[in-house]
Amino acid sequence: MKSPTEIAQRKGYYREENLDVRKVVIRTNLHVAALIAGELDYSTVSGIIARASIQGLPVKGVMGWFDRPLHILIAKPGFKRLTDFKGKRVGVSTIGSAPHIILREALAQAGMHPDRDVTTLALGGSGERLAALIAGTVDATPLDVAYVEKAEKLGLVPIIYFGDVVHTRLGGFGVSLDKIRKNPTQISRVIRATLKGVRFIRDNKAETLALMRDYLSVSADGAAKVYDFSMRSLNVDGGVAKTTMDSEIRLAKEQLKLSEEIPEEKIMDWRFLKEVLGQK
Repeated sequence: MKSPTEIAQRKGYYREENLDVRKVVIRTNLHVAALIAGELDYSTVSGIIARASIQGLPVKGVMGWFDRPLHILIAKPGFKRLTDFKGKRVGVSTIGSAPHIILREALAQAGMHPDRDVTTLALGGSGERLAALIAGTVDATPLDVAYVEKAEKLGLVPIIYFGDVVHTRLGGFGVSLDKIRKNPTQISRVIRATLKGVRFIRDNKAETLALMRDYLSVSADGAAKVYDFSMRSLNVDGGVAKTTMDSEIRLAKEQLKLSEEIPEEKIMDWRFLKEVLGQK
């Protein structure tokens, strides 16, 4: 759920910064290459940007907004807890994606072996995963909280809110090092406009709920649920909580099989956010 950017766009905050913003949807695994090639100016898939920067690719994170994942594990009826999924099939978007990483972490915390105890299938976006769950291809899948209302109407059941057990980011901006060198003022303007969107969510609940109902196509109750989960995760300063960053670095090291210490500066360049916050 990309609500800070959606709200910043709908409220005209990007226009105020003389920015003509166009949102494009591309596959998660293409974000890094698109940034480096200059085909994408900003990515909001923070986890994959962080792992790419750890691997030495010329990208960095410059802003965050949700300190916890806004995903819920949705399952067919009959399941009640994570340990019920031993020997079962769980769908994720792609291997190494945010839903995959948070699922693995939650399973490990429940005392299970993520690779041996559960079969993980890469099925695509939330819509495709929901369809696979209904069809019986998988027994459960992590879904963005915006899909929960639809899932429950289809008779599916929520098992666990990942934000209660997993500390990883959802959203935030990643850019290429080339963008940092060539257009630093634009980065500051994008962050300033988006930060207004972040704070609008906090300060204007009624209007935010109305906007959410529209762009998420959910009921008033559905929007209220999404809002409540969002507020539990929202970082109103555009940063990343230390517990979240530490957890993200640990998980990336595990995934990439690295042993050396990874400093936060390898992943994030905070200069632009600090500049914007200094103007407040």
